[in-house]
Amino acid sequence: MSSATHPLSGVRVLNLGGIWAGRVASMLLADQGAEVIEINRPDRVVGLEEAHLGRGKRSLSMDLKSEAGQREARSLAMSAHIIIDNLGFDRARRFGLDYETIATSNPQIVYVSMPGFAKGSRQEDLASWEGSIAAALGGYTDIHAFGPVLGGPPIFSALPVASAYGGVHAAIAASMAFLHRVRTGAGQQVEVPLADALMSAMGVLAMKIEGLPQRYDLPPIEKAMSEIAFPILRDLSTHLTPAHRATLQAYLGQSSRPQASNYLCADGRLLYITAADHAHLARAGLEVLDLLDELIAEGMVLGSPWEEGGDGNNLSDSVGLSPHWKQRVRRGIAERLKQKPAHEWEVAFGQAGVPAAVVRTSKEWLNWAVAREGGNVAALTDPELGSTMQAGRYVSIKGGDIQSPSLRSRRSDASERVWTSASISFPPATGSDSSKKILSGFRVLDFSNVIAGPSAARTLAEFGADVTRIDPPAPQAGPRLLMWTGVDVNQGKRAAILDLKSAEGRRLLERMIQNTDVVIHNFLDRSVAGIGLSDEQLRSINPDIVVCQVSAWGGPDGGLYKEFPAFDPVLQAATGITARYGTPDAPVMHGIASCVDYITGFSAASGIAHALIARTLGRGGSYVRTSLSMGAQLVQFPFVVSTDGKDDALEPSGQQATGYGPHYRTYKARDGWIFLACRKSDIAAAAEKIGAKNATDAELVAAIAASSVSQLTKRLEGTPSASIVPITRLDELRSKCTLSSLHCDVNPESVAMIESAHPSGHRTNLPLPTWYRLRSRVVGRLEPARWPGADTRSVLAAIGLSSAEIDELTSRNVVADGWPLHKHYLPR
Repeated sequence: MSSATHPLSGVRVLNLGGIWAGRVASMLLADQGAEVIEINRPDRVVGLEEAHLGRGKRSLSMDLKSEAGQREARSLAMSAHIIIDNLGFDRARRFGLDYETIATSNPQIVYVSMPGFAKGSRQEDLASWEGSIAAALGGYTDIHAFGPVLGGPPIFSALPVASAYGGVHAAIAASMAFLHRVRTGAGQQVEVPLADALMSAMGVLAMKIEGLPQRYDLPPIEKAMSEIAFPILRDLSTHLTPAHRATLQAYLGQSSRPQASNYLCADGRLLYITAADHAHLARAGLEVLDLLDELIAEGMVLGSPWEEGGDGNNLSDSVGLSPHWKQRVRRGIAERLKQKPAHEWEVAFGQAGVPAAVVRTSKEWLNWAVAREGGNVAALTDPELGSTMQAGRYVSIKGGDIQSPSLRSRRSDASERVWTSASISFPPATGSDSSKKILSGFRVLDFSNVIAGPSAARTLAEFGADVTRIDPPAPQAGPRLLMWTGVDVNQGKRAAILDLKSAEGRRLLERMIQNTDVVIHNFLDRSVAGIGLSDEQLRSINPDIVVCQVSAWGGPDGGLYKEFPAFDPVLQAATGITARYGTPDAPVMHGIASCVDYITGFSAASGIAHALIARTLGRGGSYVRTSLSMGAQLVQFPFVVSTDGKDDALEPSGQQATGYGPHYRTYKARDGWIFLACRKSDIAAAAEKIGAKNATDAELVAAIAASSVSQLTKRLEGTPSASIVPITRLDELRSKCTLSSLHCDVNPESVAMIESAHPSGHRTNLPLPTWYRLRSRVVGRLEPARWPGADTRSVLAAIGLSSAEIDELTSRNVVADGWPLHKHYLPR
């Protein structure tokens, strides 16, 4: 297709600087057809990730310290639509490329700055390395499932979570602000601090719910242990021997769910399965193993995951199983899985609709035929690095008049140093009302569940959209997947219950769709037509609608596994994340949802924003697709590119990892753990200031152990690239950054959480969306997540139904105002 038919065709994006986060943001825009020019230092070292982050862009080498370089950059900026500034603290101002300077001549510019820490915070001028940000926000203490409970030395992770999430949020912010500019003619300045972006990934890890029933605890151990004994043990963790820690980990391991774990198969490979807390998955998973009848004959039952209490034998409530039954189920699954190779089980479970994956390394994923066939992994020839395999297009958009472009290699043509795209024909501006949010007036229907899809819909709500979540009358998933996660991701939405399997329910859907702008769902292709949610069905009702599907395995080209379901941990296992955080033989899950789920949802929100831009520019409605498999690659973007001509990137891995070397790693100071980061070329000077004899690990470990954090910070003053950040747990962070609901500043100086009352009856503490800091428009807190069905009557009344008609539909179970088994918001 011609470039004129791409979603962002004609949009000019100028990326200032080579920091990863800005390059991720501009890559996502380039993937949808924007013309992206990237300005880089003349002496920048090209790494393997260059082939990935540079795709679809033109890279210009420019010395911004020179007057000539500044003039050329400003000339490009004056004709740009979007500028992404990731030059570092105060550099844009020094180079004459800051918002105030550019907006003087280009007042309609959308300007996105990406500092490490928010402007005005006490850390704003800190040398903000990826590891420094992770250290400050629980990235090395709370990612391991046992970390918050057991404590111990911090565990370094090579995943650039702050840059990945920061890049997606910057793409969302830029796109939303540009959408506003297209509609109103008004420019916008936005700040997306990487620390705040990382906080968005922490979601349910950072969330605190007072009086939370034990079944939702991570891990779900007795309250006396989690609230009394383990906090004491955590404070004494430095005195625990390896034997002590092994005993405690064994105790914690007993609480794990047997239907959500790694198992050894006949070929010696590990398979990760998730068939827990879900009525269908509990049955289907055990049927694949021919184990269900045997367990029921021994006294187990297939009840509802929503049942409270019970005898500890309900296969649908894996957390509530007694120790005896957990051991029995685990033993039975392990015995059956040893009968076949892992890849055969992966297919068998997938065909039965049960999430499962062979534990692979990232390199295995890139070479896997299934991933290549679906376009999850794509071949691209780089002008310097040659033939590469890399993650495919993260979001795919297709409509009657638009389609995402094929992936394009990066260009570095020094002779072409001006914008080449045709000028956009903007519709008449409507004028800007600063009292309204960017998506005010847009209507969204959210049919998705768990985290990825709902977080996309929540993002639209944060920008002002009117979002209604539609639940089925009889949910298959349990309260952990729907209610506990929903406390975070279902904020700001109305809630209705509608039976889409009934003809009457689908007729009601048709009436809703007529006045809807966006539909989000996470159904697989095989299911959508039967419930009226296929793209073709929705477009026949409303041709300009934007439909977004968030699937599990689907790639840009579909793929053999596109009809297989999955959850976050399954794609962590499949794409190499758990093998890196642990080892291929002892994989470790990298957080709960903070790895794959949220970034997939935010990627979907980015795609929806691009589709809305295209629609506003007269290019019609479209179908937006992404998946957990694509999100799992985006969060590890440096490691999902390979070429035969270059060695693999260095990947610190395992539970003993401390960092990349003496210049970039965790250390234990006299009064706590820290993260030290600086350029390799500065480590000798930094070591001398710290008091180490030389810049080796051993000497630095000894010197740092003898000093306090404040002493070390003071000694490193004057080393521009160096920073020391105390390693902070999420509970410590929560106590520092929680705001009162009565005195809530929507744009605090740093990351923030809000404590407030909740419809569940529990007080909650949740992150505020400070990752979007708009200069003239508020992105504030949302209303708490409502009970399922709480707004069914008002939603139906809004499409013209009378009270009597609603009563009649309720009597026939077409609609409902709640679920029969749902007695408590968070079942006990």
